[in-house]
Amino acid sequence: MRLYIYILIISNLIFGQLVWWTHSELEWKTIETEHFKIHFYDKTERSAREAAEIAEYVYPHITKVYDFIPENKTDIVIKDVDDYSNGSAYYYDNMIEIWAKPLDYDLRGSHRWMQDVISHEFTHIIQLGKSMKFSRSFPGSYIQMLSYEKEKRDDVLYGYPNQITSYPIPNTAVPPWFAEGTAQHTYDEIFFDYWDSIRDMLLRDKFYYNSLLTMDEMNFFGKCGIDNELVYNQGYSLVEFIVDQYGEESLKEISESLSNPFNYSVSYAIKDVIGIDSYQLYEQWKAFTNEDYALKIKNIRDLNNYKIIESEGTSNINPIWSPDNKNIAFLSNKSNDYFTQTDLFIYNLEKEESEKIMSGVKSTPTWINDSLIVYTKRSKPDKYGSKYFDLYLYDFKTEEEDRLSEGSRLFSPMYDKENDCIVAINTFDGTNNIVISDTTFKNFNQITNFKNGLQIFSITKYNDNYLVDAVLNHGRDLYLIDSKTGESSIFNGAKWDIRDPKNMNDTFVYSDDRYGIYNLYYKNSNNEGYITNVVGGAFKPHISSDGRIVFSIYQDGGYKIAILNDVIFIDSPGYALLDNEDYYKRETSILLDRQNESLASDYVDSMTGPFFMPRITYDYNTIKPGLYFYDIHSLRHIAIFGGGSINSNKDLDLFLLFDYHKNKNSYFFNFYWLTRNTSRLQYYRRSNGLSLDNITYDVDYSYYLFSSDMGTRFPKKNGGKFSIFHTYSHQRQFFDVIQTQVLPDEYIEDFLFENEANYVFYDGAYDAFKGHALTLKYEHDGRKKDFLYRMNPKRGIKINNLSLSYEWNKFFEGYKVNSDTESIVPDLTNHNTFRFMTDISGYSMFKLNEEDKEISVSYNLQYNTMSNMDTDDFFYFFGGGLPGIKGYTFFDPILQGPTTTIFTNQIRFPVFSGKAIGQSSFYINSFSISLIHQMGRAQNGIIASKATIATAAANLDEFLSTEMIIGSEQIDALDRANLIPDYLEDLIYVDIYKEYDKYKLENFDAEELEEFYNNAETMRSLKKRYNSFKRSIGIEFRLLAFSFYSFPTAITYEYHIPVSDPFTKSGRQYLRILFDF
Repeated sequence: MRLYIYILIISNLIFGQLVWWTHSELEWKTIETEHFKIHFYDKTERSAREAAEIAEYVYPHITKVYDFIPENKTDIVIKDVDDYSNGSAYYYDNMIEIWAKPLDYDLRGSHRWMQDVISHEFTHIIQLGKSMKFSRSFPGSYIQMLSYEKEKRDDVLYGYPNQITSYPIPNTAVPPWFAEGTAQHTYDEIFFDYWDSIRDMLLRDKFYYNSLLTMDEMNFFGKCGIDNELVYNQGYSLVEFIVDQYGEESLKEISESLSNPFNYSVSYAIKDVIGIDSYQLYEQWKAFTNEDYALKIKNIRDLNNYKIIESEGTSNINPIWSPDNKNIAFLSNKSNDYFTQTDLFIYNLEKEESEKIMSGVKSTPTWINDSLIVYTKRSKPDKYGSKYFDLYLYDFKTEEEDRLSEGSRLFSPMYDKENDCIVAINTFDGTNNIVISDTTFKNFNQITNFKNGLQIFSITKYNDNYLVDAVLNHGRDLYLIDSKTGESSIFNGAKWDIRDPKNMNDTFVYSDDRYGIYNLYYKNSNNEGYITNVVGGAFKPHISSDGRIVFSIYQDGGYKIAILNDVIFIDSPGYALLDNEDYYKRETSILLDRQNESLASDYVDSMTGPFFMPRITYDYNTIKPGLYFYDIHSLRHIAIFGGGSINSNKDLDLFLLFDYHKNKNSYFFNFYWLTRNTSRLQYYRRSNGLSLDNITYDVDYSYYLFSSDMGTRFPKKNGGKFSIFHTYSHQRQFFDVIQTQVLPDEYIEDFLFENEANYVFYDGAYDAFKGHALTLKYEHDGRKKDFLYRMNPKRGIKINNLSLSYEWNKFFEGYKVNSDTESIVPDLTNHNTFRFMTDISGYSMFKLNEEDKEISVSYNLQYNTMSNMDTDDFFYFFGGGLPGIKGYTFFDPILQGPTTTIFTNQIRFPVFSGKAIGQSSFYINSFSISLIHQMGRAQNGIIASKATIATAAANLDEFLSTEMIIGSEQIDALDRANLIPDYLEDLIYVDIYKEYDKYKLENFDAEELEEFYNNAETMRSLKKRYNSFKRSIGIEFRLLAFSFYSFPTAITYEYHIPVSDPFTKSGRQYLRILFDF
């Protein structure tokens, strides 16, 4: 039995993410209210006190809607360790995690961040809690299956896994459109979020271009472009339709129906409540909304007085004219799969083409002159692991980048030419302020002192002061900031949203949604009025020195860059809202200026569980019921995961994994215990490996195996990850033997009147292996994080494993006499060695033509070696099976040795992606086919011959020595010690595959000999085959699906065959059904 195989299986069956950056520098505090515990540190206290007020305010309303109250106080963790905005509801943990930085997202309207996100995430806690089928202590269960190769070594119970399946049965199955729709609706009376003009734009555009997500597509995430956001968007609209048509109480009733242990279909739940299924409901909503939009847009007359210059991608935003008006800088996600994956591009008006300048750029850039531009990027992690926005300057002449700030959290820079400085926005504790640089652009001084959660988006120069668009409650207003004192005043506080102001040469342009659609409003000393009338939206205008306007237009599912040809004034856009006061109503929250005043206390460690997940596993033809359990710290400082299972043979599997993240480095402690019980009938073996069938051993074996890993993990700024750990392994074997001996028939008359069996009974135990290892391991995932990059990576490299270990191994090789006690004791021989392992993959892609799908190519190198070439083959590397050359079995002797080298080349063809094939709780999303070629070899190994025959011309015994004898007196078929003369290698036949107790070869039986020679090869042939590169070709099918709406299901089937191998001809197949590829 090999314990590392079990550890590999455990790593494939569980699904989790390790913590690398621990942020041990933070000193956490807690505010405790009637229903919540809000955890924060000194740099998030303002946000935490606001969150406490909001949470208690919404608590009675949201719990009333769903008639559900959490069993304990809900933890809310407020963090601000990266320039990142999000909120997450861990509904099994009864915990909410909020990032304090306000969300700036061009697919959402502008609302007060903390009010919006707290009410949204707490609705998740309640609505999903209401939908649970059982207690939150039971997140789900697993059905698992393991199958093994039939080929194995004598010292293992079964072969290497070739089928691994782990499939979840969750406690909660709610489609994301319903979960996110209810979280945005929250409850009827609240006004922390609402259907704003941005949301309306996304949905209106989808109806206008007849490109709505279908009902099935709304049932899961796993999309690219803006389609994940459309799940939110259409889900919100559909939930509002349900509330309008069937009442808010129907949300609770649908959630109750989903809590039925036998219901995993939202369609059934909806029909159970309102009498029609989800598809009929979808058609009702679609017809109603389509009619509504048709009426609203019928009077829109788009002047088309603009030219679109960039339409590739879905996020072409923030265009800025160069000072000489020859170029336009803008951000775009073209060639990227996600909306926020923006890069900096320069569009040349003369050439009418754009060029990528820098990756990963965010917010609006600014030109210093025609050859210098300043922009924002997330910097590499600081010493604590935080990734903050900083300003960078790019010189087009030298093509070099210069970092201007260090962890200052600056974005949206604007160059003030008159004062030769950069004005930018910073972030602290959920609030933005204005900073100004000196003339070096590297030293910044904050001139405003907002502490009220104000969110600022952009800056423009207005006379000698600065004009910004910002949100304090709902919708953006324009504020004027005194450039000397930092004092602020309302510049335009209209009832509607006003954003993206730009002022230059007596021309003032901004975007507003007064009539329900964002259009550009133009104003100079002579005229003012709207200059666009679009169906989608017009944003981010910028004015050239000669008066031309470039802007970003939302159209047909994405933002595009356009230049206005002519300034033509429009009396009013044609969207059917006009001056509807209800539409302009922007209620001011009573909580706007309120902060919880409770005393904060030091954080007290608390866990969110424990949680239990039953499992049933079909493993080596037995049923093994078992259980997973885990618990996790509310601040993620501690994580415990364990499990166990047992079958009717009393084979026991136990493991316990413990992670500790309170210090700068993470520490981990992993423990694995296994027992296996089996019986085996063995024949007595002679020195040549052949067996006698009149002497048998009926043996009951019990194997006890234990292993532990204890070590530390620490990341590097480049994304690399180091681990240093100690491994201890112990394998002990127990045996209970009945030895039976009968005489062959020809001896009966000479010695006995009858052939009575002779029985001998004995038992015992010995340590089969004890080992310690100290390992340094490095990993790095440098793959580009595009859509389906785990299933079909296209760019970058991945260092799966780069490790160096030193092992202190003691291995059982028989018994010896203890000279002191004159007793027979196990002989544990040292097999110490260094072990070096390399596993590196590279990825690239190409297209046959522009219209074709991207074809990806991958290259993998595995090189493993050890310093002790004379170690027992128990410690060898094995180069076949699932982790190696897949046309060969894992334990194929021809690929075993102290050194192995494997090259893998793979070309993957995407068949389809982003589909929704299926219904209810299972959807097929993406499918690909790969062709695989592998080649590799082992070196410096020995191979035990299961049976050996030397022809009459060869006297094998003459050359045998202890150097050639291995194991239980089997010979080294490769003769690594070079004891057999070359001229005899063609006369000696060896069989390295047949199980040793299958051959008798007594009296050179003709049938046995024929079978032997059919399976055997000469020693020379074996040497040549061993030393040559083995090749394999195969085909792989990958299928990405989603189970129960939210659970990724990665299905991989492979079939491989060896190439031109006379002894290994049959194909090998592999199946994995897991959470990831």
